[in-house]
Amino acid sequence: MLGRGVLSRLHCLTQQEGKTLTLYVDLDQGARANRHGGFLVQAEGLMRSLRAEVGDDPGLDHALDRAVRLVSDLEPRGRSAMVVVHPETTLEEIHQAWVRFPSSAYWRRGAFLRPVVEAMDENERYAVVLADARQARLFTVYLGEIAEYGHLLAETGARSRGVGVDQWRAEKRQERHHDQEVTAHAKAIIDALRDLALEAPFDRLIVAGSPRTTSQIERLLPRRLHGKLVETISLSVAASGKEVLEKTIEIQRGMERDQERRVVEGLLSELHENGRAVAGLDDVCDAVTEMRVWTLVYGKKLDADGGECRECGVLTTKTSGFCPRCQAGLQPVSLLVDRLAQVVLETGGRIEVVSGGAAEDMEAVGSIGALLRY
Repeated sequence: MLGRGVLSRLHCLTQQEGKTLTLYVDLDQGARANRHGGFLVQAEGLMRSLRAEVGDDPGLDHALDRAVRLVSDLEPRGRSAMVVVHPETTLEEIHQAWVRFPSSAYWRRGAFLRPVVEAMDENERYAVVLADARQARLFTVYLGEIAEYGHLLAETGARSRGVGVDQWRAEKRQERHHDQEVTAHAKAIIDALRDLALEAPFDRLIVAGSPRTTSQIERLLPRRLHGKLVETISLSVAASGKEVLEKTIEIQRGMERDQERRVVEGLLSELHENGRAVAGLDDVCDAVTEMRVWTLVYGKKLDADGGECRECGVLTTKTSGFCPRCQAGLQPVSLLVDRLAQVVLETGGRIEVVSGGAAEDMEAVGSIGALLRY
């Protein structure tokens, strides 16, 4: 599955000598043109266009041949595929994802990973508990893909009515016993959540199901898990995986827009003398080079060219000339924002890609900024 580890490895491996082919292919089998191998025709069209744009390049020809073999052998399961081929090494990989990437092809130094980085920002990993008094199901949702991890059955019995003169006392005893069973069921669900957090760590938690059970789970959640809880909703425990996925994505999108607004407000409030933020490409390049960036924030439509020092790794908005730090030659970087994002991820920082109103607010400061560690 695509994640930070895969991105970091691909970036490191493709920073070797020579260029890298990165290809994004639309696999969605809901589109008639992609069925019966139609996605291969689309991929070949992208590669022909790239070859015409680049011209005569034996390295590219070799990479394209390897990419065609990878796509030809693919059994489509997701909506998109990312193909990465580095001719100077044995690296040739294909990864599928359930999110849609724009179909495109790139021949440049280093894999073009920006679409994946932005998808990761838009899609935190969610855990979903779907429960009622008798059973519970656990899911994870990430990059548009849902996986069911477990199904718990409770030992909760149905309530019964007492008879005769002891009816009232019998009902009270039965109610207390039922409440104890519901509590035990909720504790078992929380234990399963702890196990899931170790097996497949998640960022956010949704508790869904019958109101009585979800309120009990929420009440008993330990602090660490309660801090991940974003919403409690009513949903049938028999809901399909598709229904759970759609409800999670709906909540996720609302959360992401709210988070974008908060991050941009926080960044803009720190743009003052002694503040812990910078804005504009020049200042952001300096902060990224110095490994001071905690969160890189930029508008989704931002594009820029720049340069990178061959010797010390300085990033700059200059596309040619000499490094301001060591005076070595600069090599051009055609997708500077992509390179900045990759370096921030490698140094343990975060990426926040903003759109809509948050992106409009960022335009006044050059559509890019960074919250700093120090």
